[in-house]
Amino acid sequence: MNPNDIAGHHRSRLALIYVRQSSPHQVLHHRESQHRQRSFQQRAADLGWPAERISVIDEDLGQSATKRYQDRTGFQNMVAEAALGHLGIILSLELSRLSRSNQDWYHLLDICAVTRTLLADEEGLYDPRAYNDRLLLGLKGTMSEAEIHIMKQRLVEAMHSKAKRGEFCFRLPPGYEWDEAGRMVKTPDEQVRSAIELMFARFEQWGTIHRVQSAMSEDGLQVPIVSGPRQRLRWGRPDYAHLRRILTHPIYAGAYCYGRRQVEQFLDADQRPAKKMRDQPRQQWHVLIRDHHEAYVSWERFERIQRQIQSNRKSPSGPGAPREGCALLQGLILCGQCGRRMKVLYNNRSAHIRYCCVRPQAGLPVCQDFAGRRLERGVEELVLEALQPVGMEAMMEAAADHARACEAERAHWQQRVERARYEVDLARRQYEAVDPANRLVGRELERRFENALQGLEEIESKTKAQIETMDRPLTEEEQQTLKSYAEQLPRLWHAPTTPAQERKRIVRCLIETVVVNAPKDAAKIQAEVHWIGGQATTIEVLRGRKGVNRYVADPELVELIRQMAAEFSDAQMARILNRKGLRTAKGLVFTAYRVSNLRHSYGIESGTAGQKQQSKDIHTADEAARLLGIHRSTVTRWVEVGLLRGSQMTPGAPWRVRVTEEDRRRLSVADSADGWRPLKGAAQMLGVSQQTVLQRIKAGELQAVRVHVRRRSAWRILVPEKTQNQVPLLLFDRSNS
Repeated sequence: MNPNDIAGHHRSRLALIYVRQSSPHQVLHHRESQHRQRSFQQRAADLGWPAERISVIDEDLGQSATKRYQDRTGFQNMVAEAALGHLGIILSLELSRLSRSNQDWYHLLDICAVTRTLLADEEGLYDPRAYNDRLLLGLKGTMSEAEIHIMKQRLVEAMHSKAKRGEFCFRLPPGYEWDEAGRMVKTPDEQVRSAIELMFARFEQWGTIHRVQSAMSEDGLQVPIVSGPRQRLRWGRPDYAHLRRILTHPIYAGAYCYGRRQVEQFLDADQRPAKKMRDQPRQQWHVLIRDHHEAYVSWERFERIQRQIQSNRKSPSGPGAPREGCALLQGLILCGQCGRRMKVLYNNRSAHIRYCCVRPQAGLPVCQDFAGRRLERGVEELVLEALQPVGMEAMMEAAADHARACEAERAHWQQRVERARYEVDLARRQYEAVDPANRLVGRELERRFENALQGLEEIESKTKAQIETMDRPLTEEEQQTLKSYAEQLPRLWHAPTTPAQERKRIVRCLIETVVVNAPKDAAKIQAEVHWIGGQATTIEVLRGRKGVNRYVADPELVELIRQMAAEFSDAQMARILNRKGLRTAKGLVFTAYRVSNLRHSYGIESGTAGQKQQSKDIHTADEAARLLGIHRSTVTRWVEVGLLRGSQMTPGAPWRVRVTEEDRRRLSVADSADGWRPLKGAAQMLGVSQQTVLQRIKAGELQAVRVHVRRRSAWRILVPEKTQNQVPLLLFDRSNS
């Protein structure tokens, strides 16, 4: 088009200069291109547009022309102005600046042709209404789209070629970095490395990512997070997405991988083409090079973790992760008629469970269903029989694993303290390096120094508390309990402190599936247990009979009520049973009415409604406190140390305390003569501990009385003179000399 063909109605409208650069880096560093684009204001003035009708639109600086016009506000405004007929001409350094998509490009040409808007670039002037100009504009748009495709393809192929050699550098997850030679190496930060190793160890311990997240959050452990364009390292609370990215990344197994996430095209809600990054299966990755660099875990261990994560997903092909329900065989039972996995149905009002095979088509009858308690007890017996020979070995291995885990956590907490001390030292050096007269900077550095000191104090206190809990050795009683559990595996299996998820994990380590046939007219349920090793075991269990009450009280509970009924009332027994954490067969709390019903059901006669024992020396804790003039808690403490004799029928029941006249004279508050020593002074004179002195008072070897000292009662003990002469002078209290 000839510039002389520009009409007056063109110049009566606006001349718009479209300015765009593809990336923020170009906007900051390639200033010459932006300067050339803005110089087109002079080109518009040369074509006859006055300065007040020349406008520049630069809202798309840093935006690629491959984006849809909905994502570029500047292009949207330009199209809208052209559609309203406000533009006489659109100028750009190159027409490829406008769009590199033929869809958006031809849409703009159609609008400009209708509203008689001209287009101009560095090479010429174009009228979209003229056939030759439109043909040339169409070719330029096609060449622009092809140009960006060729450039992108060339760059992508170059990246793929370099990635196949394992030399392409990309953003690395926490725990790795690129060295000066372009090699992938572990980060030198010991805390980061130990935190990553701890995450993998915790997953092997708990089996699910959610359990790892909750356990690490409860223990106050933090994980390394790399964020920002400069990949700055920070520490934060573990979340599920971050833990999953680390546990599923092959880079931690020493493998170089490229193309795990690829761009896929799809249609959005408006049926427009859109793109999104999605994870791809391993067969579609571009590059996978094993043993490329130093690993945190072996490839076999990594594969085992991936299989565990995959099996945790609930699907027809897998049992899913062990959940909180009490069903032991959740996800393992297969229907013997159709082969599908049977679902677990729970009764909200009781612990009753039922397995049901529901067909996927709506309206079809249930394939088969049955109560699961008896079948699970039969499978439990098989599992415990298989585990019995390795009970002690498994217990020793569990203790060793616990010690190793404590050692790793102890190192993690100590490294946190080291990092906090470094932050304090860095803040101190910055504060000392500033000019004291420059208070504008000094005040901020002083605040940072104080915050670093507070953070160090907090971390040290938390670390001390955590390490004390880790370093606490097992008591002799706990060691004996551990040995008894190893020798009596069923006791550990049925212990209330054993979570249901742990039982399910143990079962899944041994059993692959359980195929069940439960015809409705049969008296027995047939099950075939398929073990992990390939063997199979067939068992049969009786079906539950209709009309038989399943809510039967525990025989031990009935025997306990039979013993307490001779002494306590129904209300008292209900309080004792609730204090012990016991419940009825339906899982309800005890009341006097429910205790009474249970007594009548088993023919237990009512006792004396809580009256006192026949002996006049037997008292309740409150009565003994009133007799001795002390608090009830002091009575129970004296019973525990042996100064008084008392007993309980069962833990949680009221105390029965024996208080004789001798006990009243010995423990009642009285006045003491001169020469009687306090408890601490007597212990020093005798050269023993205060607890030993109390034991001697209990045995009658020492004379002691209770006296008033500043509105409080205290011990006064008579130490024999012969004993005083035998004790070295060093043991005497200066205040008593």
